[in-house]
Amino acid sequence: MPKADLLTRWHGAIRSYLLALQASRRYGRSTKLRRAGRLPEALQAARDGLALLREPHVRRQEGPEGSNIVCLTIEVESLAHQLGEPGACRADLEDTVLFFRSLPADVRENVRELCAIWLPYLEERLARDTDVA
Repeated sequence: MPKADLLTRWHGAIRSYLLALQASRRYGRSTKLRRAGRLPEALQAARDGLALLREPHVRRQEGPEGSNIVCLTIEVESLAHQLGEPGACRADLEDTVLFFRSLPADVRENVRELCAIWLPYLEERLARDTDVA
């Protein structure tokens, strides 16, 4: 592989990772706001994190990016349900489902439990809500 191609790939991976770090901070902010009972602000922080991860160069199925999409999508879905607001967009729901399905069989127990709880819900939501944006 030519050096220029390699540098371009690394540059893209680093940009994607840096956005994942920013999204992770939004998730942390969202959880703090949720614990403080500031649910509308928590929902907005989680939505902002997901918006960062929708940038065209983000590698949505890579570890840091994908795990952030999963956490933020679950946060948005949970908060939106509590507030009677629309949930996550179709792309985030689909990528969360894909990420869950791509996990190896030997993942940690807490991840397996998260999958068992949320995967059926997300699949049902995608099937039911044909108008999900």
